[in-house]
Amino acid sequence: MSGLIIRDMTYDDCAAVAEIDRSTFSIPFSEEGYRREADDPKAVTLVAERDGVIIGYANLWNISGDVTLNNIAVKESERSNGAGTRLMEEILSRFADCEFLTLEVRRSNEGAIRFYRRFGFVQVGLRKNFYDKPVEDAVLMTADLGARR
Repeated sequence: MSGLIIRDMTYDDCAAVAEIDRSTFSIPFSEEGYRREADDPKAVTLVAERDGVIIGYANLWNISGDVTLNNIAVKESERSNGAGTRLMEEILSRFADCEFLTLEVRRSNEGAIRFYRRFGFVQVGLRKNFYDKPVEDAVLMTADLGARR
C-alpha cells in the first residue's frame, strides 16, 4: 500500500480522528476527547495517513504494561486497503515488550473478530450488555504478546 504512513496523532489530527469515530461508532469520542488523549501519558493514538489525509486511527491505553485497544477504525471508503492491518502491525510492534493486549468488540461484529484473530487474539470472556445504542454483549479478546517473543 503505497503512500500509507502510520504515525502518532497530533493536535491537528483530532478533528479528522473524531470524524472517523463519528462515522464508525454509535457513541463516538469528541474532538476535545481526542485532544485530552493527546495530553494523557497513558494514551497512545496512532493515525493512518495517505497523501496527507487521515484515513484511520487506533487509540490505546498503556497502564503499567497492561495495554487496552480502545478503538481502531478506518474510513469506510478506505477499508480493505491495508490501513487496519498496518495499524495493528504497528501496535504489535510498539507494545511487543508488554505481556497482553486486550480489547472488547461487539458480539455481532464478525468481521472485526476475524480481523483480530488474524493477529493472535483469542476470546477470553464475554461482557453482558457492555455496549449501548444498541445494547449488545462485548466479546473480550486478548493477544498474548509475551508468547510472541
